[in-house]
Amino acid sequence: MSQLSIEREIELTGQTGAIVKWQAYGLNEIELDIPPTVYPPREDTRLLDQTLAELKVTTGKSLLEIGCGCGAVSIAASLRGWKVSACDVNPLAIAATRGNAAKLGIEWGPEVREGGPGDIGNWEPQQGVDVIAWNLPYLELDSGQRLGPMEDSSLISHGESKQLLDAISANPTLLNPGGIVLMLHSSNQIGHELSRIWRRAGWATRNVSNTILGDERLTVVACWRPFENAKMIRLESCSSTNDKVLNLDNATQGTLVSTEKQVSGRGYAGREWYNSPGGFMGSWLLSKKSIDRGPENLQLASTVAVLDTISSFMNHGLPSHSWIHGSSLENYGVRVKWPNDVWLRTSTKIGKLCGILVEGRTQGDDVQIILGIGLNKTAIPELAESIGWDELFSESTEDLIPVIHASVASLLEVHAMIDDYDAVCVMSSIFTSMRMTLSEGVPVSYGLDDSGGLQTHGGVVRTTGEIQWTWN
Repeated sequence: MSQLSIEREIELTGQTGAIVKWQAYGLNEIELDIPPTVYPPREDTRLLDQTLAELKVTTGKSLLEIGCGCGAVSIAASLRGWKVSACDVNPLAIAATRGNAAKLGIEWGPEVREGGPGDIGNWEPQQGVDVIAWNLPYLELDSGQRLGPMEDSSLISHGESKQLLDAISANPTLLNPGGIVLMLHSSNQIGHELSRIWRRAGWATRNVSNTILGDERLTVVACWRPFENAKMIRLESCSSTNDKVLNLDNATQGTLVSTEKQVSGRGYAGREWYNSPGGFMGSWLLSKKSIDRGPENLQLASTVAVLDTISSFMNHGLPSHSWIHGSSLENYGVRVKWPNDVWLRTSTKIGKLCGILVEGRTQGDDVQIILGIGLNKTAIPELAESIGWDELFSESTEDLIPVIHASVASLLEVHAMIDDYDAVCVMSSIFTSMRMTLSEGVPVSYGLDDSGGLQTHGGVVRTTGEIQWTWN
């Protein structure tokens, strides 16, 4: 720290702190001491606190809050019965958190540590936690607003989430099995990068809550290890990955069978399936709850998972996190053809890039839902109108598998802690990716209804059974 920085820190530290009243979600109002240079509770604090309070968990879960500030979120979690650890790079924040907790009879002691991801300090708790929560730096200071160097360092908005990702990779026991990471970010460019970075690393990501603050949107995104209890089976060849999954014993949600070659694969209505050399062909067992969304909705959510995968490798934001990213893919010729195809138009050709097949089998009370995805790496010799992802990015199938697996989980995994995907967001993303297809190929079509049916001037087209057409 430079001499000027030291003088600035001393100047601010000597100023008078503040006492604020704050009410956590569903709890009584409490009084917090806020020293100079320590971040006070604001709208983003309330959003993160409410998200934690509304998680589908019971008491007894454990939390690590990174960047605890004055301790508002950690104290609220403790009052709800959580076992709490906290850390912050600002020593005044550590003092404030401990002091504010002690006033309420909460004695944390060594569970509140100085440091954080990327810091050499001993910031990690001794035992793994179920939830890691972090209100990531995103603020732009008002004109004339000044912070001390230590607090200012926590507002630098580049690389923090990647440092946490690296920390968990280095110490996998930091996050317990079935655990989640909650990160609050802004709708700026850096916020859009967060989910893509974690998805490329093979983590599932899903928006779980948001609020509008001025001209920006604050969002809490959940990240987790996709389908933790499921097997990933890679075969050199097989008859059909869908059939293979259907016939597995004791398969759990998210079990994936993939292959380089399907001998007797099939598309909708029993159409012949052709293999793309070096492409991806895989099938997942989905939760029985997934069918509650309806067939069109399930197919479209699966399509967004494919769009997310493409976006991840093209260094774009993920369509499942914001519809504007689906729109940006159109600029590269990526288009959705309702209900189950992804096409790509380049300057020289147009072809089918991906096909999606959702099947169900019922035997007595047992229901199995299978999602099959075929994504071409190169054009298929037997099909004139086919194209591969090598027109967009160069990664191999081995690179693609963990990302598409995480993308399917992001949309379709039924997770014990968080709500299912937002159907409105899925519809918005799909429609932005369908607009060019609708205007070019199906001029009578104009949108989607709430359940994913294709609206036309003559009615609503739906898929039932083996892709029969019915009109409402």
